[in-house]
Amino acid sequence: MDLQELIGRGRFIFSRAPSRLAVFIQVNGRHTPPQIAKALHRHVNNIHRDIKTLSDAGLLRPKTAPDGKMIRKDGYVIYEKLPLARTIPLTYFRDATTLIKHAAQSKRSSKRPRTMKLQPLPVPTENEILDICKHGEDQQYEFKAAGAEARKITREIAAMLNTSKGGLIFYGIDDGGTVRGSDLSRQDFDQRLHNSINNLVSPAAVVSLRAVAVLGNEVLVIIVPPWNRWDVYQFDEKVLIRKGTNAFAAKPEELRKLHRGEFVI
Repeated sequence: MDLQELIGRGRFIFSRAPSRLAVFIQVNGRHTPPQIAKALHRHVNNIHRDIKTLSDAGLLRPKTAPDGKMIRKDGYVIYEKLPLARTIPLTYFRDATTLIKHAAQSKRSSKRPRTMKLQPLPVPTENEILDICKHGEDQQYEFKAAGAEARKITREIAAMLNTSKGGLIFYGIDDGGTVRGSDLSRQDFDQRLHNSINNLVSPAAVVSLRAVAVLGNEVLVIIVPPWNRWDVYQFDEKVLIRKGTNAFAAKPEELRKLHRGEFVI
């Protein structure tokens, strides 16, 4: 099991029962289940159940002596964190509440005055990117593995530019949500990307680029701003709109809406 998978398992388990995180913190290779129960003011049977769940997930294991026998104290098996689990900062297991808050805000009506400037999506933190990897691509998030062609990335950008929220493209994360890291420096990638945008997108479009360290790898985040309700962006002379995880050519009725300054999506 690699580090990213272990973090994903932990976040899933703890999100369903936050009290398990307290049990995970207490397990240190010395405390018995009754001692942990006393420290957390919980029944020992509940502690046993949580320890079993954490053990099944690969976060804990029984502590063993050099001869391979499980170590017991006062008749109870002693548990310890797996070596890989001990290296994970506890902040990786906490919920990304800012993402939840932002998702609630995104449900606002799409019809806004043209004078109101919509704000780009915020650059996610390392923890938030791990959450996004877990849930996968959607309307606002796109993964691109290192080595992806600039033209393909630019096509996604052009489609996002015509949507009410814009989006974020993560260069250095593969389609399955595994963090691999960028193969280019931020400066080199920025130059290649903007050359592609200048050649293929019209009218002129501006995107931002940020680098975020995720599990020791550098992921480059392309920030695509929301549609400004004036310009209808074209990619290679075609108007594209991102719907879900794909970019589609705009239909005639959708083109009419865009030219009237109305959001399609």
